[in-house]
Amino acid sequence: MKKKGVISEYLPWLLIGLIILAIIMISIFLLRGKGFEFIDRIKEIFGGR
Repeated sequence: MKKKGVISEYLPWLLIGLIILAIIMISIFLLRGKGFEFIDRIKEIFGGR
């Protein structure tokens, strides 16, 4: 009986996940040639160095 409630709980998280996946895929295609430079910059940001 509570199937609508379960779907409405997971739908926002599913949409957020799909949006994040789409952003990652677009950034990979746009930065295909600059891949290693981009990865090094991300390491610097998260590594604090």
